[in-house]
Amino acid sequence: MLTALSPVWPTAVRSALTLRAVLAMAVATMAALWTGPAAAEARFTPGPCWFTVPEGEAALCGTVAVPERRDRPNSRSLRLPVAVLLSTARQPAPDPVLFLEGGPGASPFGSGEATEERMEVWWELSAPFRRARNLILFDPRGVGRAEPDTDCRELDGVAPTRGTRPLTREQRAALERAAVSACAARLTAAGLDGTQFSTPVAAEDALDIATALGAQRINLFAVSYGTRVGLEILRRQGGRVRTAVFDSVYPPDVNAQEEAAWLAQRAYRRLFDDCAANRGCRSAFPDLEKRFLDLVERLDRNPVDIVVGDHETRRALRLTGGMAIAAGLEALAISEAVPLVPTIIDRAARGQYATLAEWAPTNWLGDPEIADGLVFSTECRESVNSAEPLKRADNARRYAPYGLVATDDPGQRVCRLWPAGHQEAAERLPVASPVPVLLLSGAYDPVTPPEWGDRAAATLPKSRHLVFRAASHIVTSSEDCAMAAAVTFVEQESVPATVCPGAAKPPVFERP
Repeated sequence: MLTALSPVWPTAVRSALTLRAVLAMAVATMAALWTGPAAAEARFTPGPCWFTVPEGEAALCGTVAVPERRDRPNSRSLRLPVAVLLSTARQPAPDPVLFLEGGPGASPFGSGEATEERMEVWWELSAPFRRARNLILFDPRGVGRAEPDTDCRELDGVAPTRGTRPLTREQRAALERAAVSACAARLTAAGLDGTQFSTPVAAEDALDIATALGAQRINLFAVSYGTRVGLEILRRQGGRVRTAVFDSVYPPDVNAQEEAAWLAQRAYRRLFDDCAANRGCRSAFPDLEKRFLDLVERLDRNPVDIVVGDHETRRALRLTGGMAIAAGLEALAISEAVPLVPTIIDRAARGQYATLAEWAPTNWLGDPEIADGLVFSTECRESVNSAEPLKRADNARRYAPYGLVATDDPGQRVCRLWPAGHQEAAERLPVASPVPVLLLSGAYDPVTPPEWGDRAAATLPKSRHLVFRAASHIVTSSEDCAMAAAVTFVEQESVPATVCPGAAKPPVFERP
């Protein structure tokens, strides 16, 4: 979810020898401090790092053991991998930055060969934070290298169609149903308790990690779904949080399932309004909204089968009206792709579907980068099963035709088969906290829109909400100033009133 940002290096320059000596001493000191358990339930055990530590840097790696169930004294422990990227300061601040990844089900470390590349990004990305304090990364329970393994390998067989004709919706649903049922049965037989994967549990695990590492107070840096975990931490133990930076805010009192049509409509509304207000875009793409809606209607009546990708990523798909909306949303979710979307729509409206189809989301379950079982348990519990059908239907009617985007949503099919827990009503209440919070939103975000940031801010009296007009999901991955503001906020518990003056500039659209 994170991409490399421009490096910001510490202003104080030391000799490499002195820096290595200081960091080596820090590692030894922290290992001695953190070897013993900070609490009976959570224990840190040092171990080797599973990634390369650059010369002149240092990290402390290992696992934290957390109880599978906190309501049972003799519950078994689950080991979660933890990496502390150590500060370059001689005396780091006692309150580290704890990063909360999005998803749910994503790992901040990546997997396989991608881990080294991901960690190179993290060393660069975290350098400004680490001028004063350590940064903690970890895999949540059920994710990546953490216990238990919740991957549904049965879904690996439900792959994209490599031929020239896509599977029908019914064929794909049947394959998914068999794979999901087999995975649920296998994980249940192995002793996995699907009710122990939830936002409250994720919040308690994160707090246990901080405790086991000796951090009584922390600063939170969270993105996307991680912001919901962060808000739950504020609800439960806000006194332990010094500051929080929430990028792409996902508050507990919203349900994306119920608002799917509106989420799509508002992102496209932003695009059409910005294009119409820009002389160059308006001239190059007149009547862009009407042409897009005509395209959706045409494809809804007469879908187009198309093959996209090269020999390794080749897949056949059926481009329907709903798929066209979804494809555009995939592009709108990437800040760097937003300026290209008018051109993509223009080509598709002319019958040149290839570029739009390349953006079409995969229409099958299973992702090697995501912990399937954790995703199903969390999403079924907190989004799908708790969504009110009448609200979902009303939203689709009110924002037609954008409700077509949810026509082939597999959520309800999966959740009828998956053993998820029950969400308590109190979990869906807004979070009120006096902790200083910086909220970051992208105006084009079709996943966690700025309105949700405003909603969270209403009960966070010490919050500041920055909206970046040309950005989309995960603002700190595309806007250098957003990352700089996050660092300043953690350092000073506030940002200047004039921070990021360029945030108000709309995107500059590409023209033919």
